[in-house]
Amino acid sequence: MRRSAQAWRGWRALALATAVVSAGCASSGSLPTSSRELVMAYDDARATGSLAFPSETYESVVRFQLPDGKHKPLRLRFQAEAPGKIEINIYGSTLLETPGPAIRTLTHELSKDDISDGRDGRWVVEGLDDLQPLQGIVWVGVRKTDGKPSIWACNVTSGQAFMRDNNPQNPMGLIPTRRTPMLRLEVAP
Repeated sequence: MRRSAQAWRGWRALALATAVVSAGCASSGSLPTSSRELVMAYDDARATGSLAFPSETYESVVRFQLPDGKHKPLRLRFQAEAPGKIEINIYGSTLLETPGPAIRTLTHELSKDDISDGRDGRWVVEGLDDLQPLQGIVWVGVRKTDGKPSIWACNVTSGQAFMRDNNPQNPMGLIPTRRTPMLRLEVAP
C-alpha cells in the first residue's frame, strides 16, 4: 500500500508540473488555439495540361463566389508550368457579373524554381494580407507580360473559368473555357 500511495503522489506531482508548463506556454500567445481558412478552387487537383497565353492582351479569368459576409483575403496560389513574367489581377464584379475595375495587380517573374510538373505539390503563392475584406463575386485574371509563361489546368469544365482578350483594336468579352486553371483563392471567414 505504501508503494501505491507514493506512486499516486508521484503521478499527481507530474500531472501538476505538466499543467503548470502547459499553462505557461498557453499564456505566452505563441500558438493560436484555432484558425479557419476557406480555400476556393474549381479544379480537381489533377493537372492535365497547361494554359498558355497567345498574346499579352489574352487573359484567363476565374470567377469566385464567396459565401455570404466579408472575408479577409489571405493568399492566391497557382501551379506554374513554364517560366516567364505574368500579371495577376484581382477584380471586383460589375452589376452584370463581369470583372470590374482591378482591386489589386500583382506581377510575378516565374523562374525555374517556381515550375511544377503538375503533380509535385509545388505552388506559387502570392500573399494578399494587405487587401481589404472581399465579399460576393471576385474575379482573378492571369495574363503574360513577358516570355512564354504557362500555368497548369485540369479538364474540369467548372463554368467558372473564362478567357478574354483586352486588345483595344479587337476586344473579346468573356468566353467560357473547357479547362479550369489550377488557381486557388484563400480567405478567412
